[in-house]
Order: sequence, then structure tokens, then C-alpha cells
Amino acid sequence: MVEILHYERANRNKVIGYLDILVPINTPTNLIFRKIAHIQSGDRKWFNLPTFSRVKYDGTSDYLKYVQFQTEVYNGQLMESLSEKVKQFCEQQSIEEIVNMNFENTLRTTDELPF
Repeated sequence: MVEILHYERANRNKVIGYLDILVPINTPTNLIFRKIAHIQSGDRKWFNLPTFSRVKYDGTSDYLKYVQFQTEVYNGQLMESLSEKVKQFCEQQSIEEIVNMNFENTLRTTDELPF
């Protein structure tokens, strides 16, 4: 069972946080993934494994994960399993969720700003 070890809020473009997780492996040891990005765009949220860029022979950049499962579908399954765990961890640690502002309506002078 995956365990959240650490979560920190961030405010960098679409990144709203970073987390460290522990993935138990029976043999030979457990595996820890650090700095998984928690990303939000509009109402959609997702997670990305940490990456780095490498310049390819044609001059373009390629982004590679620092660590990943060889079977790609396992990476997706791991990221999908994090949503509820992060929500529970943040509640237990009193880490407040970042709520999107609604710019659809004009603010009145009596409305409280979220910042």
C-alpha cells in the first residue's frame, strides 16, 4: 500500500504541491519517490513523476522521468492511486486546499478577497 511521507504546497504555474511517497516492495526493500508534482489546471488535478530534460541529437529537448516503472501502465496506476491519499494526508496535517477563484462575476466592495 502506497504511503504519503511528505506534502508541501507550491504555487508555480500549474504546480500546486509536491509529495514524497513510499512504495512497499516485498523484496529486497521499499522504494521512495520524491518530489512528485501535484498539478492543477482549472478543475482538473493530476500528479507527475519528477523529470529532467536532455537535449536530443536533433537539438530538441526530451523530458525523462528520474525513476519509473518499466511497464508504463504501472506509472499511470500509481499516479491515479494518489488523489485520495493526498486528500487524507492534507486533512490530517491541516494543509488547506487551494480553491480556484471565480472570476465569472464582478466582485462587490463587500466581498472578501481570498488573498
